[in-house]
Amino acid sequence: MSRMTLLLSLSFALVACKDDGSDSVTPSDSVGSTDSDAGPTDADGDGYDVETDCDDDNAAVNPAAAETCDGLDNNCDGSADEGVTSTFYQDADGDGYGDDAAPVDACEAPEGASALGGDCDDADVAFNPGAAEIDCDDPNDYNCDGSTGYADGDADGFAACQECDDGDATINPSATEVCDERDNNCDGATDEGVTSTFYQDADTDGYGDPDFSAQACEAPAGYAADSSDCDDAAATVNPGALEVCNGLDDDCDTLTDDADDSLDVSSAGVYYNDGDSDGFGDADAAVTACAQPSGAVTDNTDCDDKDGAVNTAAAEVCDGQDNNCDGVTDTDATDQSTFYVDSDSDGYGDPDSTVSGCSAPAGSVSDNTDCDDGVSAVNPAAKEMCDSIDNNCDGLTDDSSSADATTWYQDADKDTYGTTSVTQLACSKPSGYVGNKKDCDDTDKAIYSGATEVCDTEDNDCDGTIDESDAADAKSWYKDFDKDGYGDPSSVTKSCSTVSGSVSDNTDCDDKDDEVNPGAFEPCSGTDLDCDGVDPNVCEDCLEAQTDGYTADGLYMIDTDGASGALSPVEVYCDMTTDGGGWTLVQRTLWDWNDSKLLLTGYSTWYGSTLGSSDPGEAFRLAGRMWSTVGASGDMLAVHHARDKSSTADCDPLYYTGSGGAWSVTSSATSYSGWSSSVTLANTTALSTTDSGASSSCVTGYNAIPWFYTSCCTTCPTFYGGYWTDSAHPMASYLDSTKDHYGKTTANTCPSGAAVSSSSYEGVNTMEIYLR
Repeated sequence: MSRMTLLLSLSFALVACKDDGSDSVTPSDSVGSTDSDAGPTDADGDGYDVETDCDDDNAAVNPAAAETCDGLDNNCDGSADEGVTSTFYQDADGDGYGDDAAPVDACEAPEGASALGGDCDDADVAFNPGAAEIDCDDPNDYNCDGSTGYADGDADGFAACQECDDGDATINPSATEVCDERDNNCDGATDEGVTSTFYQDADTDGYGDPDFSAQACEAPAGYAADSSDCDDAAATVNPGALEVCNGLDDDCDTLTDDADDSLDVSSAGVYYNDGDSDGFGDADAAVTACAQPSGAVTDNTDCDDKDGAVNTAAAEVCDGQDNNCDGVTDTDATDQSTFYVDSDSDGYGDPDSTVSGCSAPAGSVSDNTDCDDGVSAVNPAAKEMCDSIDNNCDGLTDDSSSADATTWYQDADKDTYGTTSVTQLACSKPSGYVGNKKDCDDTDKAIYSGATEVCDTEDNDCDGTIDESDAADAKSWYKDFDKDGYGDPSSVTKSCSTVSGSVSDNTDCDDKDDEVNPGAFEPCSGTDLDCDGVDPNVCEDCLEAQTDGYTADGLYMIDTDGASGALSPVEVYCDMTTDGGGWTLVQRTLWDWNDSKLLLTGYSTWYGSTLGSSDPGEAFRLAGRMWSTVGASGDMLAVHHARDKSSTADCDPLYYTGSGGAWSVTSSATSYSGWSSSVTLANTTALSTTDSGASSSCVTGYNAIPWFYTSCCTTCPTFYGGYWTDSAHPMASYLDSTKDHYGKTTANTCPSGAAVSSSSYEGVNTMEIYLR
């Protein structure tokens, strides 16, 4: 036979209670005094003192608190958790259903207990109200509904083994689940999807805590359907409460006290704006608020809230204001001034006649420095005058401040002239002072304005300039334009010190020519070069210069055709020592046959002289010019230097002398006083001025060269690049038939004894020709 089982279900699922740790709201009418002298203390500040509070360390525990399921006696009635516990059942087989015969009341399910009862065999997990009975022939009542098998006890069309309660026709698998704490549709769950949510209302104010909820068909004890309580430990805090000034969000709108427009202003205070921050408020600027606003005070007695110096505590001062807000101005001011009678109306008062007030009464002034209040011309502002009266009341009479005082100047050196560095104002002349300021050095009585300026690095006459050109002993300096050390007498500068470009001498007679000055050398120049005012004679040759007293070798000016001739004076070299002196150098030739085959008589070959000109008519080319006037009738001297071809050293010089035209010398040895050595002249040697060609006379031209002639040449030899077409040396064959003697008959001329007249001839020769 079929068996029906009854499915036992819980009427609702209850979420266990818990302590949320929040503080309770202190009832506003139960706050005890915290003054130790007024009675028992209230340690937790919940409004109940230690005598009535069963736990004065926990503000959530007091006689007015709601009992909650937390193991504490919340309301101090001597019992903990009364009426707020839940019933659980011992579940020995751990199948989620407990034994109805073993109930346990607690806040939370104890270990081994279940919130669901109805287990008909708590020792076998197969038996419980949620078990299925699918075998209608099984004799066991697995779902504890009191029936087994296929019996349909409630005639609902479902056998006991097919439904969960065969004693109630409204309970079967096709029934609709309703919230009645039963498993109406036999699906193993009770009230699934049809329960309501309820929220713990610990403070029993009708508003629940949204953080603690339970699903049930009806509100369990201590729960409410509303979840908008923002403090479930305080019954005075909920959405229906009135917002008051207590620092709490009483109406749970997230706004507190002054921030909440719904504030009960009767609980707020009245404050007054203190615009000048002096601690006193403006009665016309009141503000109602829970907390004292910034810039506001409780006082409302300020009569000028824009001025911090004006309030009921301020001292009255003389400023035209009612400083202390007593309704009157400048009365009994603390800073009243003392004024002084001004009898002479000069603006300065008598110190012995006073009157007090915020402002000066008529006929009085604030000043008390008048030393004679009967004379208006006497007061501190008056000018001190030299009149034997203390005009400016400074206690001094006719002192240096007198307007008409005289400035006196110290005369330390007692030269009757004063210095501006030390002065004194006085009505009469002080000792050691004078009335002038003309001394620029009051330590030296020789220095003052008007003194004589001298060259001593001092400003003697005090004109601001030291050692100026008008100094009594200033020297004259003369411009030396040509820089020859002699100055131009027409260009003079007076100065105590050397003037750049000037000299102390003024004897230059031509300051544009540095060769004209008193120290110039002017032998035979014909021009006054030494500025003695005398033009010297013009010499026609060196012999005439020697006759005039010039005895030193060197350069001289000569005029070969005399002062009346057409030719200009030229500068020549004079040998004033050899063989009695007076020799005029008319030609100096450097022969360089091997290298260039040229007769080199250039400007630089003349003893290093830089005088004269390179013009062919100047001193170093005088042979042709002077031959007819000097050489034709005078003595002739030739000096010849050979060079040793082996050692390159100069050989001893050879001297040749003669007189007149084409000269010749004999073979006899002749010694000449003053020569560097005695020489033996070559035999049969002539110095010719003619050639074998058409010219006949080579020296008629200005650039001709006299030479030793042995009919070797057909053209006149010339200097300055003249070129010998003959292969033989034009001066070779006359020298010596003995090649190594070179003009001597008894000894070698050159140190090494080398031949100098071979077919290749000597390397370098110089020949100088003098006339006298």
